[in-house]
This record gives sequence, C-alpha cells and structure tokens, in this order.
Amino acid sequence: MSLHDCSLPECEHAVDAGAYLLRALSADEHADYAQHLRTCRECRHEVEELQIVVDTLPIAAPQLAPPPELRDRIMRIVDSEAELLRASGSEADRVPAPARDKAPRRRWWGSGLMLRPAAAGGLASVLIAVGVAGGVLLSSDSSPSTRSVTAQVAASGATATVSVRGGQAALHVVRLPAAPAGKVYQVWITRKGSATPVPTHTLFNVRTDGSAVVPIEESVKNVDRILVTDEPDGGSSSPTGTQLISASLS
Repeated sequence: MSLHDCSLPECEHAVDAGAYLLRALSADEHADYAQHLRTCRECRHEVEELQIVVDTLPIAAPQLAPPPELRDRIMRIVDSEAELLRASGSEADRVPAPARDKAPRRRWWGSGLMLRPAAAGGLASVLIAVGVAGGVLLSSDSSPSTRSVTAQVAASGATATVSVRGGQAALHVVRLPAAPAGKVYQVWITRKGSATPVPTHTLFNVRTDGSAVVPIEESVKNVDRILVTDEPDGGSSSPTGTQLISASLS
C-alpha cells in the first residue's frame, strides 16, 4: 500500500492529525501529510475535529509567570542534557524515522481523535515545551474560574457562547453560516462606559458545519460587550457589516 492509499474505511494516516496540527512532525512528514489532506476526506475530517481542541489550548490554563526555581531547575536539566550530547558525539540526538506500518493505535481526547504511540509521545513533549515556554502553570488554588456567557445570534438556528477566564475569552459558535463571499467575521469589543465598538485583531470564518472556536486576542478586562460583524477581508477599523453576534459580559 502506498503512503497515501485511502481505500480503507478508516485511513491509517488519520493518527497523525494531532501531531500535524501542533507541528510535531518533521518538515518532510508535515509536507507529506499536507499533500495527503488534499485527497483524503477522512483525514481532513480528523483535522477539522482536532482543530477545535487545538484552538482552545491558549485559554486552557491561566497564564502565570513561572517561579524562578522552576526556570533554574529546567536550565540545569538542559545543561546536563547538552553536556551528555557533547560527550556522546554529534549523532547522539538524531532520532530514527518512526515506522509507519501497522502500528497499534491509541485514542486521544475522545472518539475520532487518534495518535500512534510514537506520535503521542512527541505530542506530549510539544505540549510540555509550549507550557514551559509560555509560563503556563496549573494551580487549582489560584486559577480564576471559567464562566460561560450565552450570546444573542441573529442567524436562524445558530448559537454562540463566550468562555471567559480572567482577562481571556474565546467565542464558540455552532451552525453559523459562512461569511459572505469576500468577507470575514470580525470581533469587536465595547468597554465599560463607552458604546463605541473597538476593533480587535480577531478575524475568523466557520467550518463546513458552521462551527468555530475563536480565541479573542485582546484582553477582555473591563469589556462590557463582545460583538461580531461581517466585514471585508482583512477587517475594518469601524463596523460596516451586519451585526450577527452580541454577548454582554457585565
């Protein structure tokens, strides 16, 4: 069977969707998988499902500065590993290419999202690296709680909610029609004491099923309302399109 043979009911390469989205594949593997997605409907569906999880990672935990002792401990480990590599030679850190034949599968984050064991290990390393680099620390005692705000939606049959955690927020939409041709959805905020919408850098469109999870780039501290309009590609400095979503945070 060739690398991109998708005659099976369940494509064996769907297991690489998570590693592909988090760029845990090598450059060659990433390019191969991107090419594979052009012809494999199942893998495209796998990527679309997993993208929802990946999109929520930026607000999955509060952003806190790591304590100095954590940085010192990590740097001691890094220095130790570097010294070991220098002593072992230049080939010591070269990872052999993983076998792509009939390896056992494991499910990851629910039905339909799978990674082979090798990819799962690499993906875990990526998530750890992202957490350390960004200073993401989990603390049940100091973490702000997440609240969900139901938004008003003009589109018939569509729903939207805003998840708010501290100064961060994400918009979740379901069954929202795609933006008109040549347009994109843009998120706006109004701050307390002002009715004038302020543009954000958050532009998005929805998947084929009308769903999207959209982390809002700007802080929502002291924000009174979140709005969504359809705007020309690239966004606008002031609202020009139809207001489809409105969520009150106060």
